Amino acid sequence: MDRIKYLKQGELAIVSGEMKVFTILGSCIAVVLWDSGSGIGGVNHFLLPYWNNKGAPDVRYGDIAITELHDKVILAGAVKRRLTAKIFGGASMLKFDNAVFNVGQRNIEVAKQKLIELNVPIVQEVIGGNLGRKILFNPLDGEVKVDMIQNIKF
Repeated sequence: MDRIKYLKQGELAIVSGEMKVFTILGSCIAVVLWDSGSGIGGVNHFLLPYWNNKGAPDVRYGDIAITELHDKVILAGAVKRRLTAKIFGGASMLKFDNAVFNVGQRNIEVAKQKLIELNVPIVQEVIGGNLGRKILFNPLDGEVKVDMIQNIKF
């Protein structure tokens, strides 16, 4: 029987072994980090690209979420030099999205930039477009199953 952690917006999870992570994305991004040697991985689900310096920094913001995920995966026993990244989400979900307001595109950009800064190679991207996604991460093999969602267009 699969053990599955459902990841809500603004959360992250560090997993290994039989525990999988499931989440649903629209304009939000999920970054998956995985160490093939230890089988330790993690997933975040962030809503907005940058923390606005109001209130406490938290993992609802990409710049905070990716750094936090990176640090927690390493603290859990992953080896930095073996980490790989996968990026999902970032859809343009609203009809009035444009280049200025497109949160999905801005989320994609911060994810890529932050992973470059952390020197973690991106090995898979299923990003952009105008459809949502369901993802299921399995830390045993690092695979992420992705299903496109047709019916959540606003």
